[in-house]
Amino acid sequence: MTKAINPARMNFRLEFGTQAAIGKVNSNTGNPITDFVPQFSLYAGEWSLSFQQRLALNGDTSQQNAVYFVRHNRKIATGMQLRRNHQDVYQIDDVAYDDGLPPDGFDLITCHKVVIGRGE
Repeated sequence: MTKAINPARMNFRLEFGTQAAIGKVNSNTGNPITDFVPQFSLYAGEWSLSFQQRLALNGDTSQQNAVYFVRHNRKIATGMQLRRNHQDVYQIDDVAYDDGLPPDGFDLITCHKVVIGRGE
């Protein structure tokens, strides 16, 4: 399915990581402030979905879903977060690992946009 991907479409970087305390404390609540903490980054491209695929993925919810493709990488796992353009953070819902051999192996990452809770 992902064998026909043109690597030239990988025109931006995604940062992969988790949400963690960043060493600051909310002065109003005393709770630690959490933010996205990157662990590694990879070049990626956006995978286009048909209207029917997008409807099946979203269902009745209004989540902003996205599907990205990257070179095959086993460090990417469901439950991690990724950040695009140093601002938009997404929760990884599923990773479809390619069963092929490098260098032509690509993984599809399905995720939804989240809002990082600041000062919780």
